[in-house]
Amino acid sequence: MTFLGGFLDRFLGRGDWSITLPVLDGPLLPNQALEEAETFAELEAADNLVATEKGLVASSGQRLLRFSRDGGAPELVAEFDRPVSALAGAKGMLAVGLDGEGVVICGGPHDGRVFPGDGAGAFGAVTALAFFDANTLLMTSGSRQVGAGEWRRDLLQKGASGSLWKLDLRSGQATCLAEDLAWPAGIATTGSSRVYLTEAWRHRVVAFDISNGKTEPVLEHLPAYPARIAPAYDAGYWLSFYSVRNQLVEFILREDTFRNRMLTEVPEPFWMAPSLASGQHFREPMQGSQLKQMGVLKPYATTRSYGLVVACNARMQPYASYHSRADGTAHGVVSACELGDDLVVASRGGGRILRLPAIAGGR
Repeated sequence: MTFLGGFLDRFLGRGDWSITLPVLDGPLLPNQALEEAETFAELEAADNLVATEKGLVASSGQRLLRFSRDGGAPELVAEFDRPVSALAGAKGMLAVGLDGEGVVICGGPHDGRVFPGDGAGAFGAVTALAFFDANTLLMTSGSRQVGAGEWRRDLLQKGASGSLWKLDLRSGQATCLAEDLAWPAGIATTGSSRVYLTEAWRHRVVAFDISNGKTEPVLEHLPAYPARIAPAYDAGYWLSFYSVRNQLVEFILREDTFRNRMLTEVPEPFWMAPSLASGQHFREPMQGSQLKQMGVLKPYATTRSYGLVVACNARMQPYASYHSRADGTAHGVVSACELGDDLVVASRGGGRILRLPAIAGGR
């Protein structure tokens, strides 16, 4: 009966074979808040953001840069041999994830501690870091097959080889807490043994108890691919997203022959897959008349790239959101953090850091 049910679901396009998507509604109702936000700094490939006592630290490719709270020209903090794929801060310490090379600690009592990677193995795709306490670091690895920068390939290969790790900064011991995760891209602590964890390809956020390994879904059936989680005022969180889902990608994920040929024969920038930016080359997919009316790209058009960051309460329930829609340029918002009473977000697709004044600090 299971085989027959699966066959009927595939034939009728229902169940796991359905390409019906949740809509952006309620607290996720689209707006233009990110598109209208002020530019804090222009920064190519703007990515990880962490607020420190000395200012805002951001990553750009292989560099770590520090900005004053008023913006302006940045100061180079460090430069590495590999792209910075994750970043976390504690008092006097920075944990830096390097794509393909693991994790290194900069500053503080554990300065110089290294958890080395092994290509695309357990520490080769560091996607998120969070300090559990002064001597313990939590890390997510997106995949055992590809690096952190190859997240689109992992999605199209239907990857589910991600993992969650606990790193002891005193002894150097690394303990795997969970495996077979579908691209865990964000992690946040709660003040107890429970942590929040995003699974991008399963479109959900889960609560994971590191003391007993129990997993509980918190947010499911999201209309976008969740990325990093940052702490907010009053025990809340900021949840960022790679991009929104669309029916064409969902359809391709169910058509294995076409999908495998696309991976083999088509250059990656032109895959029909979510992206951090779009509309930059005439060979990109989805530029036809279905997206435009009278030659104008509508904000509600189907899109590969999008900008979205969501404000969540202490129970990880959304109550507000900030968007850059299909016709915008502040796309690929994969990191956000509070800087005083302001929210700053990194638009990797737009190549800049944005500031939304006076919406943090409990407002």
